Amino acid sequence: MLYDFTGGQQDKGAGPPQYCVKCGKGSPLHFLQKAAPGNGGYFKCLSCNTLYKSLDHAAHAHRTSATSHIPQPKKIYNYLNKFVIGQNMAKKVLSVAVYNHYKRLHNNLPNDNENNSDNLRSSSNYSMPSPLGPSASDPWSSSHSLSSPTPHVSSVKRSDVLESEKYNLVLEKSNILMLGPTGSGKTYLAQTLARCLDVPFAICDCTSLTQAGYVGEDVETVIFKLLQDANGDVKKAQRGIVFLDEIDKIGSVPGIHQLRDVGGEGVQQGMLKLIEGTVVNVPEKSKRLRSETIAVDTTNILFVASGAFSGLDSIISRRKNEKFLGFGAPSTAGKGRRAAVSESKQWQHDGADVSEDNAEMDRIRHMVEARDLIEFGMIPEFVGRFPVISSFNSLTENMLVEILTKPKNALVPQFQALFNMDKVTLDFTDDALNEIAKIALQRKTGARGLRAIMENILLETMFEVPGSHIVSATVTKETVLGLSLPQYTYNAEHLVHTPDILNQPIRDQSSSI
Repeated sequence: MLYDFTGGQQDKGAGPPQYCVKCGKGSPLHFLQKAAPGNGGYFKCLSCNTLYKSLDHAAHAHRTSATSHIPQPKKIYNYLNKFVIGQNMAKKVLSVAVYNHYKRLHNNLPNDNENNSDNLRSSSNYSMPSPLGPSASDPWSSSHSLSSPTPHVSSVKRSDVLESEKYNLVLEKSNILMLGPTGSGKTYLAQTLARCLDVPFAICDCTSLTQAGYVGEDVETVIFKLLQDANGDVKKAQRGIVFLDEIDKIGSVPGIHQLRDVGGEGVQQGMLKLIEGTVVNVPEKSKRLRSETIAVDTTNILFVASGAFSGLDSIISRRKNEKFLGFGAPSTAGKGRRAAVSESKQWQHDGADVSEDNAEMDRIRHMVEARDLIEFGMIPEFVGRFPVISSFNSLTENMLVEILTKPKNALVPQFQALFNMDKVTLDFTDDALNEIAKIALQRKTGARGLRAIMENILLETMFEVPGSHIVSATVTKETVLGLSLPQYTYNAEHLVHTPDILNQPIRDQSSSI
């Protein structure tokens, strides 16, 4: 049995062991060989052939203090606040998940030098090089190296684990499932998080995944992208984070159970062991080139999945509100996500009730359970591998106005930078920003719809400004509604000119907002 003297049988300041704990003080230990850097050395009792390992206490203290370099959840949360507006609960969930991921790697994956020595076990037939060289009387043969596993490892009795009182605690991972309406910031939050991490981070789209043997990408390409982000380093890739985007697109479709669902349930079944933890053979270059494969262990890889799950709110409301008993109970089984999407569209209203509808759907979405996702089309084994479920809120009008101006990479500063290249100042009134947010809220496309609205509003201005005498342009509420052009200010040779609505050509209403 291998004894560790980094605290336990011996005090931390007592140095290397001197006597065997089994045989007593009458059996001094024999020094075998200096271990790798970070380890004190190996000792052996010549009476009972018990092997001891003594760690270097300075290196051990440095290893225990390595957690001080892990980014704290509050720092990650404050960094995400600079780019993402709202979604405070989702940002907290991701910040804590990343922090725990660093700590789990620190606990489950110690230094490689310690891994090599931890595999040693005491055995009378165990081979190990002696510092005095080979001899006939020395039971330790020099035909094997200390740093590499010996071919006699299979002769070690696994029953020694039953007698051992020491147990190394293994921290298991908690995968995350994020769900919310389109344009609420799920993908952008993952892209922002990837820029501040020291571990590989891969964003994968699940819409192109198919079951093995069919046209499309196999599930192993998820790990292949992570390996690319790690520059081919397998050990570094095994510590990474995988973001599975559009996970709801691989939900099974009801009514085709007699057929093979290669793009839905088949993909979920292929990802079960991948998410839980297994050794995956990943192609070195591409599966089309039939290149050599690389074995990657996914046990310590954290998986974060996200999807819009359109129609999930109607499934949850049906479960919460409908309570029927008897022969007249309506059958709701097997409707699936397509029927849920159509029900959700019929339930929503247009016009001024958009904000109220979004608030009601957010309240319902926070009551999601695993059975709701199963009815949506996800298999129970797949849902069970994501213990943490985080729901995103719909964007309100005030949040959309903040998205236009406050983040570091906001839309208004981007268009202002484009006009500054032509030495033109671009300004927006408060009424114009509020009107843009209202239009985006009615279109129900979230933050993604803001850029389309801005491009349509500034099309005429971006066409007229280059090569003209305009030095500034101000976008008003009438400009957003398509009633007039922006207010232009010309250089010193021209007077301040405000276009008259009656004299200026009005944009075609068919292409207006």
